[in-house]
Amino acid sequence: MKSFKMKALAVAVLGLAGMGSVMAATCPSIAAGNVTGGGAGGGAWFGQSQGGGGTLSIVNPGLHGTTCALNVAISAAPVANLKGQVIDNSPQSESRYRARFYFDSSALALPLANVQATIFDAFANTAPGTQGTDEVQIFLAGGAAPALHFVVADSGKSTGVQNISYTLPTSANGHYYVEFDLTKGAGSSSTVACNGGDAGCFRYWVVAEGGTAPTDPSPSGTYSASNAGWSGIVQAQLGLYGTTANFRADNASKNFAVDEFDSRRQTFIGF
Repeated sequence: MKSFKMKALAVAVLGLAGMGSVMAATCPSIAAGNVTGGGAGGGAWFGQSQGGGGTLSIVNPGLHGTTCALNVAISAAPVANLKGQVIDNSPQSESRYRARFYFDSSALALPLANVQATIFDAFANTAPGTQGTDEVQIFLAGGAAPALHFVVADSGKSTGVQNISYTLPTSANGHYYVEFDLTKGAGSSSTVACNGGDAGCFRYWVVAEGGTAPTDPSPSGTYSASNAGWSGIVQAQLGLYGTTANFRADNASKNFAVDEFDSRRQTFIGF
């Protein structure tokens, strides 16, 4: 798996340990049907998908002090297949996968619990039995206390997944950092303390911008899952899609931004 760091959508390839980078000097633009860099051509992303009233663009300034960020603009009349996402298919059936990105939800209205959208998905080629191939999904969910919902593959559950909800901490500007560390293995199908070396371990970090810097030994939460039956991460998608009807109704003509995506096999990423 290559490791990519997103500052302006067009980003240089990093080493597996995150060593070395060449950043774009100016903010690029997104041409119709084309992601700057083209993945194999030197950029982080191998594709993009937009439609249903979702439009991708690069905006300045970015998040966490960067020059540029990826913006998903929602039209005045979004429809059920609303989407604006970029795709990384460099992972190679990864048995361990770590990813980090920032997002800005400040423009969104999230008053109701049934206001929800998918912002990230990492999946495998194959899954056990009739289970879905998604290994980690991240949803932005509304309510009295907006939250991130992590949906983690777990064959020990009748549904094939474990749902983990983490209330977003207070933020002055609606900017958040999220990172996770997924290890494939037998697991124990229970919410117990685990670390990066445990089989079937999922750890996650969620921090408001300006909050205390995260550290590898102190995740926001952990979960041990039976996920050995999945073949390993082969693709990741980042953006906005899988929206509920109430999300679309409440957020017509609004925007959602993501920035600084980085994926690795081993090392903690952090701020």
